[in-house]
Amino acid sequence: MNRSIIAIVLVCLWLTGCNDRQTLKTSFTTYLARVASVLDTAPPELSQPPPLPPLPAQRTLQLSQPRVSAGLLDTLKLGECRLLTLVGEHNSPVGKSQQAGAVFMYHLQFQQGLNDCLSRSNDKALRSWLTDLQQQKAPLLPGFYWNMMVAEPEIRAALTPRQRPAMPDFQATYNAFSLFAALQLLSQAPASTPDVNSDEFTERLSGLYNNDYLGELYYSLHSASHYLHQSLLFLSRLEQFNCGPAGKEDARRLRNAMEHYYIKDIQAQLTELDRHFVRLAPLLEQSLIPPPARQAEVAEYRHWYASGLNSHIYRRYRQLTLDHAKAWQRFLHRCDLPPG
Repeated sequence: MNRSIIAIVLVCLWLTGCNDRQTLKTSFTTYLARVASVLDTAPPELSQPPPLPPLPAQRTLQLSQPRVSAGLLDTLKLGECRLLTLVGEHNSPVGKSQQAGAVFMYHLQFQQGLNDCLSRSNDKALRSWLTDLQQQKAPLLPGFYWNMMVAEPEIRAALTPRQRPAMPDFQATYNAFSLFAALQLLSQAPASTPDVNSDEFTERLSGLYNNDYLGELYYSLHSASHYLHQSLLFLSRLEQFNCGPAGKEDARRLRNAMEHYYIKDIQAQLTELDRHFVRLAPLLEQSLIPPPARQAEVAEYRHWYASGLNSHIYRRYRQLTLDHAKAWQRFLHRCDLPPG
């Protein structure tokens, strides 16, 4: 008996999840069916959106970084900068198996330690050695940041376009990419790098664990564009609609169908997706500025998703929403109907 109840609950949860993820397609299907009913024609069958361009493979995007090493006697000088523990942890078996995010944080914290030590030390010889070390390591920091963005498992998973609409998990995604955008700027100017809280980094990165919101947001905008395009092909019938006295009642019914099923339902869903992408767009653009050696490899991905509000996925969606609005505006104007 208990097993049967559990099975029923699991099936219900599974069906609910599927229904939730099909909301946008279902809404467009209902909307177009209502319009078709008034036009006395068959509604279109909405096809599945085509696949999105993927995130390139990690091996294609990752940079190989030169190793900066020092002899034992020189390394001991780091004790005066309170960096020996940090270096020891990084060179331990556990440290050598760290993911790309932890590797970047090590190099960032090491750079912070050098900056702090240089600002405090009056030892001329030590300062000379630290300055030389800083000049060797600072140019490598942007590369370690880039490797984090393209190789850290949680970040790669977040950046991967999905084939399903977005579920509500925006805030954790926004928090993570807010930090990544800030870290990208810090990696370019290590001499002025302020302290970064490792606990905050870990907390925000953990917010991406099993969180596919960003990839699902890509798909939601992409599928909205796809359904809007198919809707516009169907709504071309409005151009031939008879707005004379015999068609006045049907014209009002068409307007009401548009306002009830599109504006109140679909547009409300699209407004939330739009708002979330607008907030994430500048963070993605900043976070994914590639090093010169990887500009070509990541060009298509940036063109589609990480060019701010000029990202192809967003520009196409905005253009199609505008085209859809204009189609109805022309119809209402031609039939001399005010908005309801």
